Amino acid sequence: MATVPRMDETSRTCHWCSTPIPPEATACPKCGAAVEGAVVTDIPGLTTIDPKAPRGALPDALPNPIDWLLTGNKNEAANEEAFRVPSDEVRREMRKLELEAEILNAGTEVMNPAGDSSLDVGAPSKEAIEALENGLLDPTGPAGETDLADLAAPWEDRGPNELK
Repeated sequence: MATVPRMDETSRTCHWCSTPIPPEATACPKCGAAVEGAVVTDIPGLTTIDPKAPRGALPDALPNPIDWLLTGNKNEAANEEAFRVPSDEVRREMRKLELEAEILNAGTEVMNPAGDSSLDVGAPSKEAIEALENGLLDPTGPAGETDLADLAAPWEDRGPNELK
């Protein structure tokens, strides 16, 4: 049996799409969600098998969802190269971008991965400062928008205990 969304008794507003529900309605006029207390019927093709649906043999092999996600084509297999560990060159570039981002974000607030609160970003790592000083990072940062040397300057004179 399908789950029935709760409706606000006083305003009768659909909790799925916020559309006002007329008092006599048993379902939302916009999205079709059943009103609380309404008798939910089976919906062919949605909650039950549609008896009018064409019947036929299943294909010999169903497409691999990984192949489809990587290639966008259910009939084309993913290239084995897509699953290989990145080369050392790619991994160095990824680490470089991480270190540049540490300097760029130092002393600011950023959103946490869930996106529901912000986090205070402290000092960049000692590794990031040393990499910049040794010319291993791009001087303009990951997106070329800021001079990393200016951003790193307040952190360069700090002792090792003050850096990450």
